Amino acid sequence: MTAILWLLSSLVVTTTSAPAPAHNTADIAVHVTKLRAQSSVKHGETATSRTAYTAMSLCSVTLLTALAGNRLHSMGLQQIKNPNFTQLLVMMLYAFSLSFVISAAIVTIGLDLATMGTCRGAIILCLAFYVGSKVTMYIFLVERAHAMRAPFMRRHCDMVWLLSMLAIGLGFGSAAITGFVWPIADFESHNRRCHIGLRRRVTIPLLGFDILLNVFLTLVFVYLISPTVRTINIPFCAFPASRFTMCLGNICSRARDTVTVDLHRSNQRMVRQMEHLLVKTLVGSVLIMLPTLGNLISLCVLGGRELGWVCLTICTLDVTWQTCVFHWLTEGISEARQKALAGLVMESKRDSTPKS
Repeated sequence: MTAILWLLSSLVVTTTSAPAPAHNTADIAVHVTKLRAQSSVKHGETATSRTAYTAMSLCSVTLLTALAGNRLHSMGLQQIKNPNFTQLLVMMLYAFSLSFVISAAIVTIGLDLATMGTCRGAIILCLAFYVGSKVTMYIFLVERAHAMRAPFMRRHCDMVWLLSMLAIGLGFGSAAITGFVWPIADFESHNRRCHIGLRRRVTIPLLGFDILLNVFLTLVFVYLISPTVRTINIPFCAFPASRFTMCLGNICSRARDTVTVDLHRSNQRMVRQMEHLLVKTLVGSVLIMLPTLGNLISLCVLGGRELGWVCLTICTLDVTWQTCVFHWLTEGISEARQKALAGLVMESKRDSTPKS
């Protein structure tokens, strides 16, 4: 009797619990469907974007390496062993540019911008090397102005050098700190692709300061070499840069009633070299500002938020373009030639001062 009761109770339990496996199977099927849907969302960049960035980064690395090798070859072994401060700045710019392109390629191609850590690291990387390359370039421009204005004066005694270095440090330093503290780095909910950038309150002051500093240092250099341009007869069909320099020098010196004299015939060749340097300076200033203006416009339109690989591509092209222009500006200008040009400027200023 006990065995019969146990058998009946087992049948009742089995009958009441029979639908449970079907219910569990349905839950498992729904869970598997959700997992498949989540796995179908691709994290990181697409194969097309990675391929495009790979080709572009290889071209940039090849070009930058060739420029750095050409500069080392022109310097010679003795100058490589004992470089001056100006040559050291030039090599630092090459190092910053190459380091940025290689690091951006590792983040984009190797790590694929697939995690929040790499996405945030991409914007920090872009900002750090961008600011570093810009600071190096502008320190070089300040050094060039110092060499023209007061080549035999210590730097801490030159007010133009001190104020310019202070402006570079405060301007780029404050913008960099703000960008490091409040960067934009997130993933889209529908495609899970990294978007990076900087807030407008950071990008607009940073790029605006970049443009203003470029214009200011260019005008300072043009003003410093204006005495040599004003000492020669400029024809009407001369290059506009020479006429612009003459007008700027005359405007700035009008209050001092500066007179002009003719240079000695032996210095005419040096004056022509000065004019060539002037043309390169003005053209280079415009060329350097072009990608900066492009970045400013794109960031304002997009609200400072771009796809990760697009932002890194723009920064890579900007750094490569800037280094190429900088290489062209500094090509063939040795320290001895800079001192000779500075001596010519000082001689022109001294001869142009009216004697009492």
